[in-house]
Amino acid sequence: MQPGPPYQQGPQQPYPPQGYPGYPQPGYGPPPKKSNTGLIVGLVLGAVVLLGGGGVAAFLLLSDSGSSPTASPTSSKKSGPPDKYTSMPTCEKIGTKIRNLPPLETPKGEEPASTSNDEITYTRSSCSWREPNAPSATVSMYLSKSKEAGSGAGESWAKASVENAVTDGGVLIPSMAKSTKAVHTKLDSSSQCQIKFYQGNVEGEIIVTGPDPSGTVNQTVCKENALKMAKATSEAIG
Repeated sequence: MQPGPPYQQGPQQPYPPQGYPGYPQPGYGPPPKKSNTGLIVGLVLGAVVLLGGGGVAAFLLLSDSGSSPTASPTSSKKSGPPDKYTSMPTCEKIGTKIRNLPPLETPKGEEPASTSNDEITYTRSSCSWREPNAPSATVSMYLSKSKEAGSGAGESWAKASVENAVTDGGVLIPSMAKSTKAVHTKLDSSSQCQIKFYQGNVEGEIIVTGPDPSGTVNQTVCKENALKMAKATSEAIG
């Protein structure tokens, strides 16, 4: 094999001598400056994250401390004793418990009664025993049925009637048959006496009138007769 042509080197530039002014020594020049752009961007992003997170935390803290606890909704539903009665006794049942009563007038039966209370259904049943020149007696019973079961509106209305009679000057009867509360009411008429009572959701009203409706009746005797009628009514209600 023939040897190839010798390697030819081009003309060489004379290398400046070491330490020649204006030229750095070979391989020992100053290191290149590092860019701070990445560091600055990182710091800025970190600050934004920290500030953002702090802002969120502050918002949550302020929201928690500034908000009031949610109150449980209060129920406006009324509650009370359930209606004890759904019907009223007949006049005949009441009359059988009293001796020497005048004849019973034909009863009208249960009929609607007027009331300002829209929470109840209000009905009335009345009985009258009369004859000329003799004391007469009238029994009226009012049944208050609650429109909403368990509201207690029926008994509350019945009770209010008797409480009003007490407020108006009535005299309480300590104990009367099965009634919850009874009272001798105050009347302006000198020929009558009256008792009111309530028993559960039923009101009872008894009026006894003397032989002469325009005259004066012995109040002691009148009240005794009214009490007999009231007791008979209470027991008939049950």
